[in-house]
Amino acid sequence: MAFANAEELYKVFKLTLDKVVKDEKLNASLSAGDMVVGLKVPNIDAFITLELKGSIKATYGPPTIKIDVTSANDDETFVKFWQGKLNLMMAMAKGQVKTQGAVTKMLKLLPKINPVYKMFAASLKEAGREDLVIK
Repeated sequence: MAFANAEELYKVFKLTLDKVVKDEKLNASLSAGDMVVGLKVPNIDAFITLELKGSIKATYGPPTIKIDVTSANDDETFVKFWQGKLNLMMAMAKGQVKTQGAVTKMLKLLPKINPVYKMFAASLKEAGREDLVIK
């Protein structure tokens, strides 16, 4: 396992989202996605709900609103993806990433999230998890 528990993953993701929100261009681009994305990490019982509807809002824990698309994978795959080190289409084909819902709509976001990869790696370092940064 990459993270000891869901709280550790949430800490890193919150740091990353803070960076995204401060980047006005990236924030505007992603918040125009007009969808609710669920990021499920079952091996550490984590769930992040991302509302991309004019602004970016994240909630942590079981979802309380309708999710348009859900992506489920283990925490090691999560770390690879958010650093841009995972071929999502291959991972989906191999069953490493399972999706449900408006997958095509979610895939349209992929080119927009490229700047987030460096932010996630920086957040790992900031959280004391430099061991998870993929070179």
